[in-house]
Amino acid sequence: MKTPRLFAALFLSAACAMLASAPAAPTSPPELRGMLTAGGARRFALAVPGGMQAWVSVGETFEGWTVADYDATADTLLLSKDGRQVALGLSSSVLGTSAPAGGGTMAAGSSTKASLADAEEVLNKMRFEQMMGRVLEQQKKSAAALVRQIAAQAGAEQTDEGAAFQGRMLDMMFAELNAEALRGDLARAYSEVFTKEELQNLASFYASPAGQAMVDKQPEVSQKISDAMTPRLMATLPKVQQMAKDYAAEQAAKKTAPTQAAAK
Repeated sequence: MKTPRLFAALFLSAACAMLASAPAAPTSPPELRGMLTAGGARRFALAVPGGMQAWVSVGETFEGWTVADYDATADTLLLSKDGRQVALGLSSSVLGTSAPAGGGTMAAGSSTKASLADAEEVLNKMRFEQMMGRVLEQQKKSAAALVRQIAAQAGAEQTDEGAAFQGRMLDMMFAELNAEALRGDLARAYSEVFTKEELQNLASFYASPAGQAMVDKQPEVSQKISDAMTPRLMATLPKVQQMAKDYAAEQAAKKTAPTQAAAK
């Protein structure tokens, strides 16, 4: 296999692995933007920040969240999803949240800065090393298969020596993606992005049956994402190769232009 094609294959493999292996977090609840009362019936405007909005009634769903009930006394809308409940007030404020394995509820507007310990607790509940180890091993196999597929598509002859070299390259790339190293990076990211209260609720979620199901099934989900991405990435390879060829020709033309001008 020619070196540029090998590098292109490895780049696509790494991109596929990194995108597919990212651990998923439970989705945030929508915002409550308004309420409409007509003839004794109530409808509620729910919205995803920066996304779609819809009017729904009790019993209906929006973005996977079920409108469970409306508490007229507290003026809050109760949503549920995967065993998790949230109580929304108007103006997008989350008034309280609970989970099967959680403790109390958050006060409105709570936003305490998170610590690394808060993030580590979430990763513990996720069984991060076990989950990520399985995901990365699966993605490494997928990457190796993708490299072989690209080589065959390019008409390159597959030899034992070439296969061994590809294996060493993949080993080197995935050595940097080990679960232990990624844990520290993810803990720092979680502590910087989420508040203490949000991480406490994430930990409660991952301790719930739904959260444990997400942890157990994440490798399978990652594999399906990888399988869906591979043909799309493969479809871009001829365009990438043509772009590289055109760029090389353009650079070569720029180098020869001054020489031709001087000759005249």
